[in-house]
Amino acid sequence: GGQHMIYHSGVEVHGVEYLFGGGTATGATGVSLQKPKVPPPGSGWTFYQSVEVAPLQKTRGEVETILRELKMDFSAGSYDLVSKNCNHFSEAFCQRLCSKSIPTWVNAAAAVGNSLGIGGLIRSAMGQSGAPSAGGKADIGAGGLASAGMMTASVGSDGDLSGEVDWAQAGVSNAQGDDPANTVRTGAPVTSEDDAELLFELPFRSLVKLQALHLTASSVDEAPSCVRLFANERNIVMTDAAGDTPPTQEFAPVTWGEPGPDGAVTAALDVKFLKFQNLSFLAVYVCRQDEDGLAAQDGQKVCVSNLRLVGKT
Repeated sequence: GGQHMIYHSGVEVHGVEYLFGGGTATGATGVSLQKPKVPPPGSGWTFYQSVEVAPLQKTRGEVETILRELKMDFSAGSYDLVSKNCNHFSEAFCQRLCSKSIPTWVNAAAAVGNSLGIGGLIRSAMGQSGAPSAGGKADIGAGGLASAGMMTASVGSDGDLSGEVDWAQAGVSNAQGDDPANTVRTGAPVTSEDDAELLFELPFRSLVKLQALHLTASSVDEAPSCVRLFANERNIVMTDAAGDTPPTQEFAPVTWGEPGPDGAVTAALDVKFLKFQNLSFLAVYVCRQDEDGLAAQDGQKVCVSNLRLVGKT
């Protein structure tokens, strides 16, 4: 996205856009993810264009290994508009993915600032006072830790939290279709693409308290056998959710009800309420496990035809 000829960028891989922004939490990573090509609400940014850097030859697991390493290098506190911004992250990520660079014009303003010694003027113009030491301020509206703005919405009379989800920023990893998040929003089935696992990334427009998760699967054969929930873990990736990171709560095996006339099954999962207070983001990992407790492969799929969050603000 562009704003006054200064550009913000992210890298889209496997249907998810990864980006870098700053914040005051020095121990936290500044790398986050979002729905591709969608500027954060209220940011002032407008989508400009997509540039294909190179064909991706890395596996999903290799991509996530690279991301884990970059998250350590690009902490929220290290962010600087001139010397270490979102475009520097995009360049580093692309170099690791395919040994190619992003177009030079994307980060031209920062390059000029460094070469002419006017970095301070650029920081001042964009609202950052001085180079960061312990902390940094994110791109204006760039996303990441510093842009998680909250607004009020509404909760259904039955506790349905769908009105609180920021669907423009939601995502589903490893899902078939061009816009799986919108598929979830409309209550249509979402099916995995590779292996029998899905990762739903659900940001909220205001802080909520989750009480239960209701899932519907099209059939017993495609129903998840394991569900892992991660509270306020905005930067989690598939391999983390699959076992590298302890979940806030896990349901395994999932207890499904009797199939309906159409073969669909439903599970009502009551969460440990105290662990899901002040919730701004929820990651929901679902999979069909094999005998080793891993996501089933060999062409097996997992399908969620409805995901319903129940709680209150």
